Amino acid sequence: MLAVLGDLVEDVVVWPAGPVEPGTDTPARIFRRRGGSAANVAAAVAGLGAPVRFLGRVGDDATGRALTAELAGRGVDVRVQRRGSTGAVVVLVDPGGERTMLPDRGAAAELDDADPAWVRGVALLHLPAYGLLADPCAGSARALAARVRDDGGAVSVDASSAAPLRTYGVRRFLDGLAALAPAHLLANADEAGLLGLPDSAPDGTVVVVKDGPRPARVYLPGTGTAVQVAAVPVPAVRDTTGAGDAFAAGYLAAITRGADPAAAAADGHATAARVLHGPGAAGA
Repeated sequence: MLAVLGDLVEDVVVWPAGPVEPGTDTPARIFRRRGGSAANVAAAVAGLGAPVRFLGRVGDDATGRALTAELAGRGVDVRVQRRGSTGAVVVLVDPGGERTMLPDRGAAAELDDADPAWVRGVALLHLPAYGLLADPCAGSARALAARVRDDGGAVSVDASSAAPLRTYGVRRFLDGLAALAPAHLLANADEAGLLGLPDSAPDGTVVVVKDGPRPARVYLPGTGTAVQVAAVPVPAVRDTTGAGDAFAAGYLAAITRGADPAAAAADGHATAARVLHGPGAAGA
């Protein structure tokens, strides 16, 4: 089974009608959606028909109950702690589809003393970097990753976002990555440039660098060269929110079926293409 550890939050997706004007009003369409990188990946994996488990923490509140019910309704095995207040992310999306996120992770960042039974039977544990940048959640992620590896499973990591990585510290993140020894590392072009990928990746790690509508680059360990995997053409992009998570879902679901990384990246592109038309991670 594939498990994904990290955030389950409410996304408040804002489509302004035009440029946001400071100090006054800008008409907008506003959508409330299930969000959180880890939850998006889990939902998309379930949508592909693969068994998947979500691990995290939500608030003991109506929002947390609604979000976990929505995720379970998509076929995800949901394992959560319920304390604190459920997090939220305001997502501003420009007319070209580019999104800017203002996150308050809330309870998601406070996952602690996670039950080791959560990863029983897990062959691959996926960790978006959001959950690796601050304790107590980061400590829980590391502990469960160690349990999965001890049981013969593997770990994958998504670099998630350049700004938090920069704030956390590149060297510090890379040192933590070496300790996790991921079998797969996903990053977009900005994150890869910041981290110095693929050269800085731990030995034995497959590195996948996404680059929007351009081909993804798949670096196999020990080769030093990239396999180019073309993206799926999308005529009109309205909202890129969740596209990276959908790519991760398609890629990881294929890996758990035994696909090679290049074929898995093609599946990642196909899954990502499905979420670019609607608000938030809709369709993921």
